[in-house]
Amino acid sequence: MARFNWRNNSLMLLSLLLAIALWLYVSNEQNPLREKALTIELEQTGLGQDYIILGGIPQSVTVKVQGNRSQLANLVPAHFKAVLNIPAGKTGDLTVPVQVSTSTGLRINQVTPDIVNLTIDRLTEKEVAVAVSLRGAPSQGFTALAPFYQPNIVVARGPSRVIDSVKQATALIDIQGAVADVEQDLKVGVGVLGILLNPDTVKVVVPIVEMAPVKTVPVMIQVTGSPAAGYKVKSTATDPVSVQLSGQPETLSTIGSIQTELVDITGADQNFTREVALTVPQGLSAQPGRVKVLVEVIKEEIPTATSPDDSGDT
Repeated sequence: MARFNWRNNSLMLLSLLLAIALWLYVSNEQNPLREKALTIELEQTGLGQDYIILGGIPQSVTVKVQGNRSQLANLVPAHFKAVLNIPAGKTGDLTVPVQVSTSTGLRINQVTPDIVNLTIDRLTEKEVAVAVSLRGAPSQGFTALAPFYQPNIVVARGPSRVIDSVKQATALIDIQGAVADVEQDLKVGVGVLGILLNPDTVKVVVPIVEMAPVKTVPVMIQVTGSPAAGYKVKSTATDPVSVQLSGQPETLSTIGSIQTELVDITGADQNFTREVALTVPQGLSAQPGRVKVLVEVIKEEIPTATSPDDSGDT
């Protein structure tokens, strides 16, 4: 039976270990370990359709990997995948780790950032009214009427924590120097970040009309007929006592007062009030177009007969 030669075998084992160590030393000197940093696009998963990340997330992370020169030479970001796996259905403030994987087998030394702080909220929606404001003024001699627009209600969609603060959607239309109707398609907004509107535009029309000259004149009452026997008209009055006339300047310049239609007082034996129209010349309009006429009727006083004085001597 052959005897195991420990001495010879030990020498062989020691030689092998020295050879391996020498190979590692030479390899490390010729091709030492290095570190390389790559910027990897950060993906996200798990966020539900009706949820939103407030403030957003980083677009990328920095990954540092270790390897020798030949291993790192052709290394590109496509060899790595960085994922932020967001827990489904959760809202509020969350801390989520960044998960990095690679098919290269190289050691990942560092990921920056390695965690991401998130605020997640649920998306809700509600209907809000549209309000349109005017900027500027029409040209001299013109005035703007109230705008009308379509639609007058839009749907606001956004995080639940801010949607309650949205009361209306607004738009601004410029009518500076206008001499005709202004018509525009305008963007509407709510002044709150993160809120989307559907639709986000409205069609607005602002009527621009020429202002007619205005003149205030007193109202004069026209009466016809006579009160009942033994009665007379003490006074008449109108409510209001004056009205505003507007229309053609040439006609307005000739008018100093406006008359009522005839008020018939035939047979009146007591006070009365009647609403009557005004006799407005052609080309003019009155505001208001009707007035109240108040007629005060009183009894006539019958003079007392006086007896002749007795005179003469008895």
